[in-house]
Amino acid sequence: MADWSDPRLRMQALQRFGLGPKPGQGGTVADVRERLLAEISSDGAPQPRVGFSGAAPIGRALYAFEDEERAAREAKRVAVQHGGGQPAMGQGVQVAAASPMPSQPQGSIPAPAQPAPPFPQAVYREEVVSRVQGALEAEAGFAERLVQFWSNHFCVSVAKGNFVRAMAGAFEREAIRPNIFGRFEDLLIAVESHPAMLNFLDNQLSIGPDSRAGKRRGRGLNENLAREIMELHTLGVSGGYTQADVTSLARIITGWTVVGRDGSLGFPGSFAFNAGLHEPGSRQRLGGDEQ
Repeated sequence: MADWSDPRLRMQALQRFGLGPKPGQGGTVADVRERLLAEISSDGAPQPRVGFSGAAPIGRALYAFEDEERAAREAKRVAVQHGGGQPAMGQGVQVAAASPMPSQPQGSIPAPAQPAPPFPQAVYREEVVSRVQGALEAEAGFAERLVQFWSNHFCVSVAKGNFVRAMAGAFEREAIRPNIFGRFEDLLIAVESHPAMLNFLDNQLSIGPDSRAGKRRGRGLNENLAREIMELHTLGVSGGYTQADVTSLARIITGWTVVGRDGSLGFPGSFAFNAGLHEPGSRQRLGGDEQ
């Protein structure tokens, strides 16, 4: 019979279910059990403290940053074309000031101040620091461990570009953290419809061939998101689905898109359903023939 007063059991519980014991963390195995149960009964993982709270504010700031960068590049091109000097590139929208330089020894030449990073990189750095800090401060760490697991399962890559780099933290905060103790169905829908995932897997480029936009533009499906949903996120590579199933799902999720900078469908950078891109008609999700 286990000796519940053995401190090694407390350490094992925290290592297996959480992120390990914190320095100086006392208590009994019963205390650890109560802390773990308290996390499970919560509404999700705690939210990191960051300056931008959601995808919509990030989207507006990101589009403003890209507009400013585009204008700076155009000004530089015009100046070079007319034989003038090269104006300095704009710094774009910033969210953090340059760090103060440490005091220099008398008589030394001070190092030049480092400019604040571009907006997407600044947001990404803030998200990373807040995420790590939250894990370090977690009492048991079970929720943080699940966040890391599901963020790895539903991963997006910041190498995709500025949009995903700026949205990666919002993706984890909005789609994953609130749903780690809920139903997988809710987690899946939140993940697949988030602007970061839609952009990462190009669903905003997918157009139903027979939709209004498809007939006008002569463009068709992009199957990236549909394939990843089946291959990586749900059924698995040996899950029994076919290429016809991938195509059918790609048709089903046409119209799931990201609001552009004009904001015609909602807040710039947020999720929207665009009926003009959606493939009309009914579809069978699995086991149907390709149409």
